[in-house]
Amino acid sequence: MKVKIIAHTPEPEKTVAAAARLCYSKISATEILENFSQERAAAFIKKLMDMGHMSPTEHVSFTFAIDGVSRTLLAQITRHRIASFSVQSLRYNNPFDEEIANPKDQALIESESISYLEGYALSSKLSGNSNLKNHHKRKQYGIEGLMPQDVENLHKAAYVRGVFDGAGLICDDSEYPLVFPQELKSVFDVAGLDVSLKEDVVLIQNPSDFGMYIYENMDFAESLYDENKFLSLCERDDKFQKQILAVMQEYIDAKYYAMAPESITTKPKALLSYIKGLDACKKCYIDLVNMGIDQEDARYILPHGTQTRIVMTMNVRSLYNFFNLRCCERAQTEIRQLANMMLEEVKKIAPGLFESAGAPCEALGYCPEGVLSCGKYPSYPN
Repeated sequence: MKVKIIAHTPEPEKTVAAAARLCYSKISATEILENFSQERAAAFIKKLMDMGHMSPTEHVSFTFAIDGVSRTLLAQITRHRIASFSVQSLRYNNPFDEEIANPKDQALIESESISYLEGYALSSKLSGNSNLKNHHKRKQYGIEGLMPQDVENLHKAAYVRGVFDGAGLICDDSEYPLVFPQELKSVFDVAGLDVSLKEDVVLIQNPSDFGMYIYENMDFAESLYDENKFLSLCERDDKFQKQILAVMQEYIDAKYYAMAPESITTKPKALLSYIKGLDACKKCYIDLVNMGIDQEDARYILPHGTQTRIVMTMNVRSLYNFFNLRCCERAQTEIRQLANMMLEEVKKIAPGLFESAGAPCEALGYCPEGVLSCGKYPSYPN
């Protein structure tokens, strides 16, 4: 999410102060402005805000360029009626134009899958694991369980991911949490991974580095991997989980022109489910466009998490209302983040005007929400 003020009323605090002073003056606003220093204006603004006299603040407006927000947020923000909005159109902007024009290289996808399957088959064979998965694909590609040096167009990360899924064990040992059969040491040598030998097993000391090696550049919707193994590694190593969650969010942004809400981004399993939904919607959208369906109709299938860009103009009084409602802890997380970023930006330009703006509890010292209070402040004053 990015927020930038691209225009605002010049000298906003002096403008508001002059408009307010006019109400009690015999001279014009022009003359008032000529005689108003910044210091006098600031003092008058403070008095105005303390009185709650807000109508003069309607003469000042700010225009924001907002990027990287969801259409869920768009539905919320347009409920603030005294504002002007311009929104990026999905009627004229297809977020997947490039992929429609240049479909992903299927040969590349297949060679990555073959590397994974060869690693999986080899490690399963060496470890005595008879519960082999992906039987149909192994038969389709004639998988034999080859050593990495014998695999044509080898994708090392995919191959080692297959080895991990076929024979890797995640244990509770604090020093060496990942264990493999000794026969697989040469595989790790080819991949350039740091391993240790102990008795008859191969040990990996750093699960986060290993996890990032095999998962960082993976396509979470199309690449082959064992979801349970992935989630177990996330659960076993906090550092890896934190790193891979960031990677998954970047993946969602890049592949689906979408974003995930905060409650989903903290849980790997939830993010995987979210990606599956995004992928299904995207594939249906591309299919419809390729059938000749207009983009304005095909877009119906896209999720609310799809990103958009907004230009929004609000006057100060409307911004106070916006900040009052959306900076509150009970506001949805994405629009609360936006409101706080906007408040930070306007304070750089007009700190006096926005000194008391924000969540009502911050100004009042108590929460006016009553039984719906978030608990940050008492519900009512003592």
